Amino acid sequence: MANFSRDVLFSRMVGLVTPDELNMLATRRVAVPGCGGTGFTYAECLARMGVGGINIADADTFGPENMNRQFGCTVHTVGQKKSTVLRERLESINPDIDVRTVDFIDEGNIHAYLDGVDVVCDTLDFFVIKPRRLLYKVARERGIPVLICCPVAFGVTGHLFLPDAMTFEAYFGINDNQSETEQLKRFGEGLTPAALFKAYADTPSLDFAQRKVASLSASCLMATAWGSNLALMLLLDQIPGFKPVPWCYQFDIRAGRFEAVQNSTASHNQ
Repeated sequence: MANFSRDVLFSRMVGLVTPDELNMLATRRVAVPGCGGTGFTYAECLARMGVGGINIADADTFGPENMNRQFGCTVHTVGQKKSTVLRERLESINPDIDVRTVDFIDEGNIHAYLDGVDVVCDTLDFFVIKPRRLLYKVARERGIPVLICCPVAFGVTGHLFLPDAMTFEAYFGINDNQSETEQLKRFGEGLTPAALFKAYADTPSLDFAQRKVASLSASCLMATAWGSNLALMLLLDQIPGFKPVPWCYQFDIRAGRFEAVQNSTASHNQ
């Protein structure tokens, strides 16, 4: 197998990043929990931008129902473990990348999972709330920023959680006294407070009973592109033009709208 130097692999980035920043990226590590609709391409974008270490987490295998949006899913990978397929993909891009994998994140491994991590890209499944709350809590304790950019209908929504800004629970209005369904509903409402999709649809097609949500591959890629650029800036200690929560950014191509809104509901949850 050919082994190319970083100077060759990532040379086309120079001009947008400096050679010193490119070398810095080799020492950076990002946590990408989830290898599905956005996680797979998040990790690949980060690898192609020279990030030296990526921690992934997923115990699931690809099924044919994943074909519409999960870029690791092909007729050749159906039945294969998502994290294994992703790891092989990342190592085929940069053989020197350090990929660490776990099946699940929980209280027993969350600290080890976040060891050495500089940024977390939240790509967990929408319907996973307990591990998500744990992820944000421990990341905050360890001073690690977390970003979440999600596909929503024909658009995308983005949030940035900084260790010294509003907490995940405060922004979404979530607490231990609520049922899992109530927590998930509040999570969904906080993800898209402007609800730009309502220009053409009544709901974002969330099915709590079946734990399914309608999705488009193009919207997943928009989320990946948005979030990966933001992660890159954070890794390089650049100040993004992107305010942390309670600010939320939403873009919808079908509605033809972009909005940066301060979630008024979140301010009452502090």
